[in-house]
Amino acid sequence: MRSFVSAIAVIFALLLTGIAVPMAWTDANIVREDGFVALTSSLGKNEAFQARLAATAVGSLESKVELPAPVEQLGASFLKDAATAMSKWPEYPQAWNETVRRSHQLNFAGSAGSENSNAGTSLVLDVGPLTKLLADRLAVTTKLSIEPPQSTLINIGGPAQRQQVDSVAAYAPMWWIPALGAILLLGLALMSARRRGAVFLFTGLGVAALAGLWQAAATVLKGAGDAGLGGTATGALFARELVAASADNFTGWITIAAVAGGVLALVGLIILILAPKARPGMRGSAAGSMEG
Repeated sequence: MRSFVSAIAVIFALLLTGIAVPMAWTDANIVREDGFVALTSSLGKNEAFQARLAATAVGSLESKVELPAPVEQLGASFLKDAATAMSKWPEYPQAWNETVRRSHQLNFAGSAGSENSNAGTSLVLDVGPLTKLLADRLAVTTKLSIEPPQSTLINIGGPAQRQQVDSVAAYAPMWWIPALGAILLLGLALMSARRRGAVFLFTGLGVAALAGLWQAAATVLKGAGDAGLGGTATGALFARELVAASADNFTGWITIAAVAGGVLALVGLIILILAPKARPGMRGSAAGSMEG
């Protein structure tokens, strides 16, 4: 019975671990603003994606700003060059980080203060900081005062995707509940086990197996493209790059889990070797000696 209870506890501890780790990663890298900014920082170096964003920002500014005739040609030339060279400007990384922060706030903290009603029901990428950077540079070039639009929203998902994000934001921070359950079950397994080395061994092998399953899932997710997101061509490109960056980032967590599993299995194997199970004959002799 002790061995049975120990085995069941290890199995359920592994199941809870399989849930807790992805939830913890999601909370740290998607739900939390700083984690999301760090995760998407690599997208700021993707030239194809940034060129598409620059073109979107340029188009938004062109549609909302009318330049006087004397500087119209100068402004048009500037905007044409900006569409290809903007991502190389020294102010661009800061503008990109601000774009990501503002977009995260719209998607995870609601759309308070937003002038666009779609921000509350859809997933959006707000490239307003990039448009402002363009406007500031254009103002310096033309010596005019230019007021950029407050926000420039790119749709990256509809109401269904927004509901999924709301669910993730609500439940991912609760990762500690299955994690605590896994720890308590592992403690129960150790207390009830006849051979604790076996608990460490099979827990380690189970964690290593989980790491393999997570890696397979990450590979499938990375190959899923935009994972059903992307209301526009630019939005789909952002979603595709975000999915790929997420899969690559989670691989680091998978590696840590695989190493931890290997260490646990090794510890269990050493314990089993150093403290082998007593043979039935030896137990009988010991009992006879006590009776004598």
